[in-house]
Amino acid sequence: MRLALVLALILLAPRLFQRLRLPGVLALIFVGTLFGPKGLHLFKENGQVLIMFATLGKLLLLFFSGLDIEIDVLKKNLGKSFRLAALSFTLPALAGFAVGLGFGYNWLTSLMIGVFFSSHSIIAYPILVKLGLAKQESVSVTIGATAITDISSLVLFAICLPIHTTGFSIGPFLLQILYIVGFIPGMIIGFKWLGKVVFKHLGNDAAEQMIFLLLIVGFSARVAEMVNVEPIVGAFLAGLAVSTTLPDMGVRNQLDVLGNTLFIPSFFISLGILIDPVVVGETIHDYFLLVTSIVVSLFAAKFLAAWVAGRKMGYSKNERILIGSLTVPQVSSTLAVALVAYESLNAAGERLIDDAILNSILVLMVVTAVIGTILSEFIGKRIAQEGVVENQSIPL
Repeated sequence: MRLALVLALILLAPRLFQRLRLPGVLALIFVGTLFGPKGLHLFKENGQVLIMFATLGKLLLLFFSGLDIEIDVLKKNLGKSFRLAALSFTLPALAGFAVGLGFGYNWLTSLMIGVFFSSHSIIAYPILVKLGLAKQESVSVTIGATAITDISSLVLFAICLPIHTTGFSIGPFLLQILYIVGFIPGMIIGFKWLGKVVFKHLGNDAAEQMIFLLLIVGFSARVAEMVNVEPIVGAFLAGLAVSTTLPDMGVRNQLDVLGNTLFIPSFFISLGILIDPVVVGETIHDYFLLVTSIVVSLFAAKFLAAWVAGRKMGYSKNERILIGSLTVPQVSSTLAVALVAYESLNAAGERLIDDAILNSILVLMVVTAVIGTILSEFIGKRIAQEGVVENQSIPL
């Protein structure tokens, strides 16, 4: 009955939230909070099955992010994507760093807030597909910029984490930089070659193909750990590498079903379990300026970056607003990185980010996901009605 109830919640809660025009991922987090140890006690914070499922879900989430990147689209608009990414990464990162220093956090924790700000998740993309805006240049440029900012933020996070856990030393720091410099191209080239070879020999057996992809997820995470890089970085790069080697979308669709049925929902539910509504309420009350500063500075930096970059590239006012609304949401990679940062302890037992920042990031996630999605749909409809682009779409 416990399993049946969990599956019912995973099935029904996102549908209810979608009817309210809210992202389904928020429903899973709400389920974790409502039925967690701070609620109705259906889930346990230290449940071994949930921890295992959530860990794999976190890796699959980043693996899918890399797998979904359209390499051809990225190459076509690479120059413009780099321009947008440079602003959409730098301005929010500086804003987050300034907020952290302004509230008395050390430089490393402040830099982590900048890492949270620097990436983004295009959760409104399905809406753009339905509106026929998926092939619009500004949307393609934003997708490419998303790949660049996500990689950059994960690399910056991979540098910050070992500094916190083991301390800063110039020798190990330079060695870690060398690890990362070799790790990124090594992962992409190595797993791309491995994908081509293995898929060629596996043939059309979808079951074996899916097992191989799951093997890649686990193996890439372990390789990342061996060079002191967060496993989610390895999973992301592995997904990016094998995206062009898939023989067809059948195996991807099957992996989607498996991941979205249990593992990824388990990850978001595990995030909800960490949320204590009383603590969040107290955080907003006790750290109102911190929460407000984080939310306002993120919105200001992302929309400023979108406006400046869009203007330089000749996009209309509505297109600039659309870019801003697409780059505001902080959901998938931000949540995964925030959770890892919260769980990271140094020799003194201090967390990389404290409860106040974690709860502030959770508030940020809710606000940006809701406003970003609603604004993207509103502006998208306006652009479609103005006939800026033809009514056409590309497959997800």
